[in-house]
This record gives sequence, structure tokens and C-alpha cells, in this order.
Amino acid sequence: VEDAYIVLYETAEECCTAEYNWIDVNLCAARTIEASFGKYWPDKDNAKCLKDSEMPSGQLDVEVYDSLDECCASGIFWLSKGECFAASGVAQEELGTNKFYVDWINEHCVKDCEGPAPCGGLAQAWDPLYDSSAACCAKVPGRTANDCLYTSP
Repeated sequence: VEDAYIVLYETAEECCTAEYNWIDVNLCAARTIEASFGKYWPDKDNAKCLKDSEMPSGQLDVEVYDSLDECCASGIFWLSKGECFAASGVAQEELGTNKFYVDWINEHCVKDCEGPAPCGGLAQAWDPLYDSSAACCAKVPGRTANDCLYTSP
């Protein structure tokens, strides 16, 4: 005797879409075939993002993100990008874009990186970034290119 009420699907993705639409389809499919995948999920209890392929989430209702940057910005939004990246295991020297932004408090341009000058710490999400110090310095009124760039603490 066959059960007429049981629906069979060709793929895990089809099943997940039809039966478990409250779960991210990629996460559902990965768990169905007992695999992990290369997306990030926010561990809100420990304020960090983890890569599913390295530490699979035990929760099915967790949001997943394509990148660590996206996970930190949306999933661990109460930390700065640098704090979230550091908590997530990214080395300090890997942080930042090495582009320039205006430090309006001190009225000079700094590099988006951690370390000695001209690094001025990591830019905030709202800081416009510039490819060169000259482009950045053009935004700081009353400063010349020679005295605009941050050189020492």
C-alpha cells in the first residue's frame, strides 16, 4: 500500500523550498544531505560570525550570509566591522581596505587599517573611502596635501 499523501521531490532544494520555506534553502539542503556550505552565520551569543563549513550552525532558523563582511554588518551589527572581524578570528593585519578616509575630529586623512601611521583605525560604514591620500585630502578644507595626511600619534 502506497501513501498517497507523501510528496517526493527530485532534489533537497525542491523539498526545502516547498516544505521548509522558513529555513534558508541552502542551509536546509546542506543539512538534508549532511553537508556544510561556505556561508557565514552570526553566533549572537558570542558576538562573532562563523563559517558554516568550519563550524556548522546547530540552528535551522539562523540567517546565513555570503561573506563575513555581510554577516558582521547585518548579523552582529552592534559591533564595529573591526571588532566583529577580530572576534571572528580575522588577524589584525587582514583588516581594513588600505584606502583613505577623513578623520573629521583631527581634520586629517588616515588609512583604513590597524597599525602605525598613516593607519587611523578601521573606517566606519558611513565613512567615504578614497583610493589615494590626495583624493581624501581634497575633501579636508584648509589643509594642503603636505599637512593633511596623518603621520604620527
